[in-house]
Amino acid sequence: MSDASPTLHDLARAAARRLEEAGIARDDAARDAALLVRHLLDWDAARWLAERRVPAPAGLADRLDPLVERRTRREPLAYVLGRCEFWGLEFEVTPDVLIPRPETELIVEEALRLCGTEGPARLADIGTGSGCLAVALARAWPSAHVTATDVSPGALSVARRNASRHGVDSRIAFLEGSLLAGARGFELVVSNPPYVDPADLPALAPEVRDHEPRGALVAGARGLALVEAV
Repeated sequence: MSDASPTLHDLARAAARRLEEAGIARDDAARDAALLVRHLLDWDAARWLAERRVPAPAGLADRLDPLVERRTRREPLAYVLGRCEFWGLEFEVTPDVLIPRPETELIVEEALRLCGTEGPARLADIGTGSGCLAVALARAWPSAHVTATDVSPGALSVARRNASRHGVDSRIAFLEGSLLAGARGFELVVSNPPYVDPADLPALAPEVRDHEPRGALVAGARGLALVEAV
């Protein structure tokens, strides 16, 4: 048996096997394992491809183990990493907020199509969560002022940090409350509200069903409670 130290690639392959055993599809397991190793090293994809065959630094396996364990419990990768990408921007995510989906970028695209490059002077984001829509649109329209509402204090804390990270916190007012929280006078309102029917919840992937905030997913009978309240 070789006494050579395990390479970074070896650690990632071993982690991927554990993830597969936890029921994660092979391709997803390999991707997630590599991302976890890269996260600990603070490496981008190019460096990983170039240097993944080098010996793993001392102690890296011990630091990797608890992250892999969290993922084997089907905790979403974004929560394990503490971040995800949306509209080309990196956002902090925690279990207080729904993880931004690529499909939600369609809301940004439609808003830009409707309002052009200049954009509205005032807009609102209902149920801001991580603040991904509010921040992306504030970045797209440098003169716009945004009101972002949410019923969750925890979500608003995350959204405020994301607004600060991307330099738009001075143009986003965060309000705790339902729907528009009593604010008025907007030229544009965007939202990605809860829409899951409670009856459909058991069929969702465990990453969603067991870990993402229920209040950001489920919206009463038929998933339409919030829409019908408007």
